Amino acid sequence: MPLLDVTLTSPNDWKYISEGGATIVFSYCGPPDERFDERVLRLKKQTIDVGGLEGDETFQTEIIPRLVPRKHLVEMEAVTLSTSWLEALSALSTSLRPTWRTDYIDCASPSGFLAPNLTSSLITVEIKPKWSFLGPGMHTCRFCMHSSIRGWTTSYCPLDLFSQNPTRMKDALYHLYNSQTEGTATQNNFRIFIQGERAAPAQVTSTLQRLGMLQPEAMSQDRETRELVVETLHASLVQPESLSLLQTLNRLQRTLDDGGIENLASLWDQVHLKQKPFGEGNVQPSLDEWSSFVKEYLKLQDTPASSEVEAVEARLRYHILSYLLSTTFKDCSIMIMLDSLQHKSSTTPSRIFLIDLDPKPIERLSKWLKQDRNIANEYAALASQSKKECVDDWSSEK
Repeated sequence: MPLLDVTLTSPNDWKYISEGGATIVFSYCGPPDERFDERVLRLKKQTIDVGGLEGDETFQTEIIPRLVPRKHLVEMEAVTLSTSWLEALSALSTSLRPTWRTDYIDCASPSGFLAPNLTSSLITVEIKPKWSFLGPGMHTCRFCMHSSIRGWTTSYCPLDLFSQNPTRMKDALYHLYNSQTEGTATQNNFRIFIQGERAAPAQVTSTLQRLGMLQPEAMSQDRETRELVVETLHASLVQPESLSLLQTLNRLQRTLDDGGIENLASLWDQVHLKQKPFGEGNVQPSLDEWSSFVKEYLKLQDTPASSEVEAVEARLRYHILSYLLSTTFKDCSIMIMLDSLQHKSSTTPSRIFLIDLDPKPIERLSKWLKQDRNIANEYAALASQSKKECVDDWSSEK
């Protein structure tokens, strides 16, 4: 069956939504067309090659569902494109992108992917939770260390969001919302979309008023907006299905990390007798290799003593893939689709998905090692009163 040809639409029919390090996303806003209505177009950017967009898509449709329930993943459909059409779309979107994004759409790529538009509900909130656990021997999580040394004024701690404790989870949501509205954090850990449009912090209250969801004469309008959004989100995230997804993401992050990149670097030196720089000469895993890895990983989770990875070189490769996959889950986003906003006395149906589950480039291993060491060293140099105690009460029985 031939692939759907997106060039049958005009580039003007597609509106820039957001982007990550490897892909950029547009939503359909053209004339009614059941083939494209409430869908987004996902395109590859000119970045480090990790197997091409088709490889990314297969990774997400064949590898990730073995680790995450399919109901929390988006389905993607391959489509055809043309260079001239992509060039026109790129020109239209340039002024809408963040100024610090200096890469471009890969206009030579012959295909892209359509996916459901997760921002098409009345309210959609995107949370990029980051690392869910404390590193070996650490008392402060990586996100809080990084925030401190970079001067990001935020009280958000990912361990609170992943705690399964309703009070701590609500605190995390309030801190995320405050960081966004006050402009005190520089990372996009929390974004609000209203009827498909990204809502800037200063626009949330006025937009909700225009939709009749907030009374114009309400006192302390920004405070009421914050409570309405956070209480609804909290009601959604403490539902069993959402808690189960957070628990799954937490488990994947910490078990795949497997002692951290320092342990991986130590194993590398054992194998290469310190004669070869960390990460040098590694090739990006193939889909077959990812498949074999996941099979072994899942076997180890069920029966830890059953590992068939014995040769030290094979063991090193296994741990490289394990850490590489952990970085995918540490950097993914959670999308919560809400059909309405209600105070905590009500229960609001919601749909929750994980996105941005692309494979990470293996060439970044040495960069990650250097970055982790810099963060740890700079944080250690801070005065003791500036340091934070993060609480990791992980239990696999939750």
